[in-house]
Amino acid sequence: MGIAYIGMTVGRNGIFGRWGDHLGRAIEKSSFQRRLHEFDHSAWSRMEDLVIFWADIGDSDEFLTLETSHREGVEYIIQRQLRVILARSKPPLTVISKVRSNRTVQFPLVQAAANQVIEYFRIHFDAAD
Repeated sequence: MGIAYIGMTVGRNGIFGRWGDHLGRAIEKSSFQRRLHEFDHSAWSRMEDLVIFWADIGDSDEFLTLETSHREGVEYIIQRQLRVILARSKPPLTVISKVRSNRTVQFPLVQAAANQVIEYFRIHFDAAD
């Protein structure tokens, strides 16, 4: 079983701080653990490995504020495309994170940032075949 969880952060400790929050909290407070549990009750106890991918979406002011709509727009576009890419990977991976579309998915800045990350994933997973 392969699971993919996509998240975002602008926290001071970056991706490591975000994952520390996910892995160190009780299931009720960790969106990763909660989504994993919703997907498969016993997945956490059966998990042998966890691979974390991190991608920089740039340093535009829109991505570096506490207001999250631009980052959520990027995340939405990425998740939509990754569902297709990861379903074809070996082993196939399932995206368990959720994010809603918003008005920013139409902005060129958001689309460009998302497409850059999608291309990174496409190259990575095509090379793994």
